[in-house]
Amino acid sequence: MAIDNKFQTKSDVEVYIGTELNMGTATLAGGTWDKVPVVDYAIADKQAPLGVAPQRANSFGQQVSGAKHNRTEQMFEVSLTMHGTAGVIDRICGALFEDDDATNTLIGGSPATKTFDDGQSNSVPVTLLFKNGGSDGNDIHFKSAMCTSMELSYGIGTDGGALSCVATFVTGYIPIESTLTPSGGTITDVSGTVFNIHDLSIYTLGSTPNNILINDFSLNISRPVNRVSYQSSSEFAPYGYSIGGYEVTGTVGCKRDANSSAIPTNTSTGIELNVGDSTFEVTAPKVMVESVSTDLADEGWKQEFSYRAFYDDSGANPENNTIVQIETA
Repeated sequence: MAIDNKFQTKSDVEVYIGTELNMGTATLAGGTWDKVPVVDYAIADKQAPLGVAPQRANSFGQQVSGAKHNRTEQMFEVSLTMHGTAGVIDRICGALFEDDDATNTLIGGSPATKTFDDGQSNSVPVTLLFKNGGSDGNDIHFKSAMCTSMELSYGIGTDGGALSCVATFVTGYIPIESTLTPSGGTITDVSGTVFNIHDLSIYTLGSTPNNILINDFSLNISRPVNRVSYQSSSEFAPYGYSIGGYEVTGTVGCKRDANSSAIPTNTSTGIELNVGDSTFEVTAPKVMVESVSTDLADEGWKQEFSYRAFYDDSGANPENNTIVQIETA
C-alpha cells in the first residue's frame, strides 16, 4: 500500500453546530445548523480506555490476554474556542442550560430537561461537524454531544480586548468520518461583532455601581455529564446521559485602590456582580469571593478576585431565582 497523499490543515476546516431531533441520530444535511467563528479547537480520536490485568507473581511481563479495551466507558471530548459574539453566546447557553433568548438566565432549577435517552426526541444534544476535518479527506462529526462547560473571558492586554468563548462538549458516541455538507434547511452564521472589554461601562463587584476599574474578567459555567451504561452493538452507544449540578465561578481583575479593598470578602449572604456594557452584560446577584491576590506590577498594583455565584434560596420557589444572567442584546 502506498503512503496516502491526503492531509489536513486547521485553516481549511469549517465548524458547525447542528440541532438534533433525536438523541443518537446526527443532524441531517438539511437540518438546522449554526456556523461558528472558531479561533481554535481540539477534537478527539476514536479510542477506548485500555484495561490491563495484574501481573502474575514471578513474571516480569504483561500477557496479551490480560489486556482489553473497555469500550463501555468511551467518552470523546471536543473543545471550541470562538469569538465572543451574541450568536455564539446564545447558542452555547442553549446547549449548556437551555436558555438562548439573549437573556440567557441560569436559575437554581436549571436545566429544564433532566433526562437524556438514546433514541428519544431531544434537541439539547448537538452534532459537532468539522468540515474537511476527517483523516480520510472527508469530514468528521460527533453526534449527540453534550456541553459540559463554557468560559467567557476578556482582558485589556489580551487579543485586543476581544471576548473569547470556550465551550467544551463530550459524547459517548464514536466519531464518524464521512461527507456531511449542511445544505437546504436552516444555516446560520453566528459570526458578527465581537464584544470587547474596551467598551466596558459597568464595573460592579459589591454593592456600589462602577466602584472598581476592571482590567480583566472571566466567567465559567460547568456541569458534569456521564454516560449511562452501554448497548450491545458494534458502537457501544450509551443508553443515555446523566448530568450533575452547575458550578459558576470566575475572576475579576481590577486596579488596587480604596474601592477594591472595600469589596466584602467574608459576607455570608452574597454580593452583586455586574460587568459589561449596554449590549453585553453579566449579572450575578449572589456572589461570594473565594480568594484575593495582589499583583505588585510596576505599572500599578492590581487585585484579582476569584468568585463563585449562587442562587438565593430564601423565600418561595427559590429554584426560580437567578444564579447568573448573560445578556447579549
